[in-house]
Amino acid sequence: MFKSVQWKIVFIYSLLILFAMQFFAVFLSQSLERYYVNNYSKNLESQGLLLANFLERYLMAGDEGEAVDDLVREYSRYAGTTDIIVLDAFGRVISSSRMDDDLRGQRIIQEEITRALTGSRSDAIRMDPEAQEQVKYLALPIRSGEKILGVVYLIGSLGPIYSTLREVQYILLTGALLVIGVTVLLGFILAKTITGPIKEVTSKAAQIAHGDFRQRIKVRSEDEIGRLGEVFNYLSQQLDGTLQEISSEKGKVEAILNHMTDGIVALNRDGQLLHLNPAARKLLHILENEVPSAEALSFLVARVDLAQLLNTGRQESRELILEPHKSLIMANYVPFHTPETPCASGYFSGVLIILHDITKEREIVRIQQEFVANVSHELRTPLTTLKSYTETLLGGAMYQPETCLSFLSTMEKETERMVRLVKDLLVLSQFDYHQVTLRMNMQNLDELILEVIHELHVKREDKERIVSIDLPSRPVTCRIDRDKIKQVLINVVQNAFKYTLPGGRIDISLEDTTDAVAVCVSDDGIGIPKEDKERVFDRFYRVDKTRSRDFGGTGLGLAIAKEIVDAHGGGISIISDSGSGSKITISLPKQLTVEGDATKWESA
Repeated sequence: MFKSVQWKIVFIYSLLILFAMQFFAVFLSQSLERYYVNNYSKNLESQGLLLANFLERYLMAGDEGEAVDDLVREYSRYAGTTDIIVLDAFGRVISSSRMDDDLRGQRIIQEEITRALTGSRSDAIRMDPEAQEQVKYLALPIRSGEKILGVVYLIGSLGPIYSTLREVQYILLTGALLVIGVTVLLGFILAKTITGPIKEVTSKAAQIAHGDFRQRIKVRSEDEIGRLGEVFNYLSQQLDGTLQEISSEKGKVEAILNHMTDGIVALNRDGQLLHLNPAARKLLHILENEVPSAEALSFLVARVDLAQLLNTGRQESRELILEPHKSLIMANYVPFHTPETPCASGYFSGVLIILHDITKEREIVRIQQEFVANVSHELRTPLTTLKSYTETLLGGAMYQPETCLSFLSTMEKETERMVRLVKDLLVLSQFDYHQVTLRMNMQNLDELILEVIHELHVKREDKERIVSIDLPSRPVTCRIDRDKIKQVLINVVQNAFKYTLPGGRIDISLEDTTDAVAVCVSDDGIGIPKEDKERVFDRFYRVDKTRSRDFGGTGLGLAIAKEIVDAHGGGISIISDSGSGSKITISLPKQLTVEGDATKWESA
């Protein structure tokens, strides 16, 4: 059996896949076990440290009664399946989450507790003989300065973790068996694709050996076997086949030149035009049948020494700005030679100019740099504030209650601001990489608008602005992602509140047409200058940067709103002028082609 190439390929291929799956399964299982256990240990320690901090003041005051019990039981409910035991400085139980009074006053002798009473953190993982599962034990000292007040002893089951690991191992085993089966099947198919053409080549070669040079191999692939068939056919061809190949290559070159996105301009030694492809005509704004003017050609070679290029053969690059569109073109100058003027003689017959439009690339680079600068600027102010306030607190202000509370309040606001910024950036990143899932359902837009207005009124308790709502008499339904459209409405209406002075008016209306619905939010606030209207949906763009920062804005709200509306197949527009208020219109189609209750938006 193993004398056949087909069986050898199948056997080796199957062994390779088997070893790879085995290695992957072992590595993944060990990695997952380390990850879950370490993550659980960190969470358990964080809970213990937090509880120890709370218990410190009770133990310092000598309060070991119901207050400690209430704290431990409340914390146990928060911690879930973790058991909590609190011991005093002598190792006696003063409280337990197990609600077992028999433990109170008893001494628990465990290696972890003994170490914790000496001031060291101690943990262990042991098998619970009753539950027959691994259990994590963690003992943390409760200290006040150098004095040990007691021990927090946490007991957490690792059973769910190892149960999850067993499920993963079962899935890996099932997948491995399935992969092995598919591998054997694919191995047979692969081996047949190799041995079949070899047998065909052997048969055709025998017929050519008997004088039949008309034999040809049918090439079915582009791999090594296909190359073997191509070489075989080439050896059996005569002069007619060679001439046909030359003609075919010539057609390919012409097709490439005519369909290249880069412009190609060929000039001879005297600067006269030899060839101009369609892309070059488009870049240089030359009509199809128009003969390029001498001015256009001189513009291309004005910044290089054509004679020096032809004599040295050196390639050069230049950036050119084409008027009147201000297009930025990268021109590469490459001397070329013909068979009559070989390169070895140092004589080049002309210059090939490759024109590449880099206007969009430079614009993308500019936008990226501006984006990085904006993010850095937005993060610099809160980070600087946090750093300076932290240094001040560490320098002694933390002992001044009023100052400390004021500083911490400011630090909390700056942290919330950074969190909002990062969340908005993550949302935009999901839209950029098409990772947004729209859960589409038929929703009443009029109810959604009233809900948004109610929430904003409750939060702001704003009685100084007049809010007018104009809704149709009949419910207006539309197939939308309710949460995301609600986010858009909150952002737009909130902006209207922000930039409308006290005593101003905000009008919200809903229009229903045959194919779409439109939500209009207008105000008589400060408005937007004409030069800024085109950029209000850009990321980090603010008309009034100082006022926006006072309200805690990140400059990303309208950008996110536009992405959400576009994902719904709708549109968002703004009509405004400085000092005369603004009107934002959100239009949404009534129906979208979806599958089930959820649809994933993907760019075309």
